[in-house]
Amino acid sequence: MSKLSIVILNFNRPDYIKNYILPKIISYNNVDEIIISHGKEETFFNISSNEIDPKMCDEWVKIKNLKHWEHHNKNYGLTLRFLSALEAKNPNIIIMDDDIIPTEDTINFLKEKIEEDSRRIYGIYGRNVNDKNEYSYTNYFGTTPIVLTRCLITTKEMCQYFIDNFRKYENDLIKNSKPYWNGEDILFSLLSIEKYGKLPKAYNLKHDNRVANYLDIDQSISIGKGHNEYRKELTKYLMEKIEIKDKIKEERKIKHWKTQVSYFVENSFLYYFFYVLVILVFIANVHYYIIRI
Repeated sequence: MSKLSIVILNFNRPDYIKNYILPKIISYNNVDEIIISHGKEETFFNISSNEIDPKMCDEWVKIKNLKHWEHHNKNYGLTLRFLSALEAKNPNIIIMDDDIIPTEDTINFLKEKIEEDSRRIYGIYGRNVNDKNEYSYTNYFGTTPIVLTRCLITTKEMCQYFIDNFRKYENDLIKNSKPYWNGEDILFSLLSIEKYGKLPKAYNLKHDNRVANYLDIDQSISIGKGHNEYRKELTKYLMEKIEIKDKIKEERKIKHWKTQVSYFVENSFLYYFFYVLVILVFIANVHYYIIRI
């Protein structure tokens, strides 16, 4: 049974990838290749021999660095995820962001799903599109029209299909997006429905979120009203271009949902911080409760 390749875009958070993501996912049994697409020369990094834990030397050779600044970054933008995936040695590929660490159980679960049915994509952040082609920011779980590239599993075949077709959908909205080709996950999901005749599936699975996302607003592409309005407009445009409305209406089955904030918090240290805070508040006021009793 083949293992998995993981694709990560490195643009603004090289330290987080190098110091947090790689040391964690490199030890996962079902991962034997990590492909990093470096979009800026100034944030490029490589692992030197004096930084390698001797116990993990064999693990670190899994990393493949792609120097994608200048021409590649200018011409592909965020679609570099899928171009990079074509370099993978494995047929099944995890595509993930540079500020999230899925647990090993999550990776294993996604691997099981793609091996059960490779003619569908699977993720942990689902989005819905209603009958009016309106994009929703709530996290939906079940059979959904869209799963985000925040963390999803797909095939090399599907990535090739995307690269073969994405240019025909490029309009002025996309050309002027920041970063270039923002919303690539929306098109990827919709094209997977076109190709396979099946909607993606999203699951509520464990992962660790980088809390600093909400502090480093200048480095985030998913915060702000402008970003939200852009994705809504892009979704409407793509839904009009790709004839999959009936399929979505027929197969969409939302099992449950969570708000962006709640799903983010429960998969970060803030979740534990909240409970510790509650305990500390209780301890600090225990004498009050005793007196009342």
